[in-house]
Amino acid sequence: MTDPAERGYRPFEHGGGYIALSGPYHWKRDEAGVFQYGFQSDHRHGNPNGVLHGAAILAFVDTFFGHAVVAATGRKCATIALNTQFVAGAPTGGWIDGGARLRKVTRTMAFLDGEASAGGTLLLTATAIFRIFEER
Repeated sequence: MTDPAERGYRPFEHGGGYIALSGPYHWKRDEAGVFQYGFQSDHRHGNPNGVLHGAAILAFVDTFFGHAVVAATGRKCATIALNTQFVAGAPTGGWIDGGARLRKVTRTMAFLDGEASAGGTLLLTATAIFRIFEER
């Protein structure tokens, strides 16, 4: 695995908490300005069957969905609903990619969909609704 920084990724900045335990997660913008997300999975992200635990992938998707909302609005947000469909599994130790699409943003809500994959294999698809908080 190439170092994420060598591939243009930046680490997520966080103040500790769960994201610090489940990552580290990374992001970059491609030539078109679209965010791409990723993390290097390891044994901590596995389940007893030797594959990525669904919760590890789900935490990643929830985190980068929130990043996409904050990047678009400049305001804090929180997940209201997150629906996922697990499509395939993958062994631990690989790079996990993700992407989000903002479908609609209102003053107080954001609607997104996206996916996560490993080595070109789609792992899950997701849709979400986020609450956007007022500026303070």
